[in-house]
Amino acid sequence: MRTTTKLSSPSDTHLLQSGAQKLPKGCVLLGVLKSVENELRKRDMLGVTGQPATPLWFLAETERNIFLWRNGKSLDDHAEFSFWVDVPALISKRREQLNKPAGVSSTAHNPFTNPLWGLAPYDDKLAEQERDYLDSLDDLVGSILKHAEALSVASEQIRSDLAKSLASRPPVVIPSGAAAKAPQP
Repeated sequence: MRTTTKLSSPSDTHLLQSGAQKLPKGCVLLGVLKSVENELRKRDMLGVTGQPATPLWFLAETERNIFLWRNGKSLDDHAEFSFWVDVPALISKRREQLNKPAGVSSTAHNPFTNPLWGLAPYDDKLAEQERDYLDSLDDLVGSILKHAEALSVASEQIRSDLAKSLASRPPVVIPSGAAAKAPQP
């Protein structure tokens, strides 16, 4: 038997209220981001040498998982929502995290920390590689974002048209707080 959980109020999450808020410019569906970024990586278009940095889509999936966990949902419940990634905001958030020295990282915002696990050592070289990766990705975002955004909107519309019998999926903007900068009607 499936139980329903009341989601937290919109003021402390990034769940958009249908019609009340619009998606910020530059949002793409999580699946579209993953496909596009993996294709860019496969074609070596991100100009990163050495150990590959953490993909942006992985960070977005982590944000999605945190959203689900904070709202009493499991990973199996992810299909109940339409997860949109504000790509510029997620890149910016990750850059801020990389600029914080060891021990100062935002563990207060990470629900998956445990004092018994300890803190991972801060590695300047890996952080610099990830910054370079984000720079390369950011350089390409301008040229591909409008297409990825259009593909995302079309994909969600097709899903909606084909699945009329299913309940509509509320949009969730990743990272948390990205919806706050959405333009007002």
